[in-house]
Amino acid sequence: MRVKALLSLMEEKGIDYVIIGPTSNMFYLTGFSEEQMERPLLLIVGKGEAFFLASKIYEEQLSSLGFPVFSYNDGEDPYSKLKIEKGSSIAVDDQLWSKFTVEIANTFLPRKLLSSSFLMSTLRVRKDENEVSIMKEGLRIAEDSFLSFLNRVEEEAEECMLAKRLEEEFYLRGVEPSFRSIVTSGPNASMPHLRCTQRKVKRGDAIVVDFGVKYRGYSTDTTRVISIGNPSQEVKMVYSLVLEAQEKAEEAIEGMKGKEIDNLARSIIERNGLGSRFIHRTGHGIGIDVHENPYISQDSEEIIKRGMTFTVEPGIYLQGKFGVRIEDMVIMEGKARKMNTLEKDIFIV
Repeated sequence: MRVKALLSLMEEKGIDYVIIGPTSNMFYLTGFSEEQMERPLLLIVGKGEAFFLASKIYEEQLSSLGFPVFSYNDGEDPYSKLKIEKGSSIAVDDQLWSKFTVEIANTFLPRKLLSSSFLMSTLRVRKDENEVSIMKEGLRIAEDSFLSFLNRVEEEAEECMLAKRLEEEFYLRGVEPSFRSIVTSGPNASMPHLRCTQRKVKRGDAIVVDFGVKYRGYSTDTTRVISIGNPSQEVKMVYSLVLEAQEKAEEAIEGMKGKEIDNLARSIIERNGLGSRFIHRTGHGIGIDVHENPYISQDSEEIIKRGMTFTVEPGIYLQGKFGVRIEDMVIMEGKARKMNTLEKDIFIV
């Protein structure tokens, strides 16, 4: 069904072939997931059909997926197996290694070589009921893991040790992280994408925990703040402001642009004199990939439609002191509906 939708879109856009690598796009179209390696592993969509080009080592795995498989042995020219017409219009997977893109361009001499993102994003950006159900179950597992992890947070534990303990909770539940967990504390928490360090967490620190799991191919992404003992009044004040901004953006309605939703959160922080300390976009789309369309940013003109899933995660970062970020996932259903069930207060342990 998804391949048929892609073929229809290709015809509409005048694209002869789409070449997909072993990326989230391949998983979306076929259910097959694999990492990229030195041998080309490609899904070719065009001329009313779809088929795999793969090394012989994948032939048995791929044969159960319902697509023809053109396999090659080591030493053979893989591209000699393909009957792609020279001078065609070809859209190539954005995440395909440049090595393969160059080989495709040199072999088939396309009249037009494009990124496939404008096609694949159109198909993937609105989630169906099954996708939403999977993501909600992934969130349930992630949140259950986090609540168990709280019992393993202790003063003087190193940030990276805490991140390891959190991810151990994921593996105990049969899932893996959707990205390397972020556990930062005190002044480290003012750096939004610092993962963790050997810093030992202190009583009263604001500890930012940004985490997610991969469940049945789909990602989750949530951020909460922990404190060992009561946080300072300044942390509480900043937290209250971030929470107000976060909940305001969650009032988004269908038809708003990404930048309008971003402004819901940003205007509250700016009004309180801390706009320069909110140094990233308000959110991003989420699905198979942790970051995908739509983007909830100051420059996003994308119209937010029913079925789109995205994060809402404003933050305030005071360099050398601390940072605060609160993040939930939402789905647009006329208005934004929160997918998380985890409470939003600071978790005091």
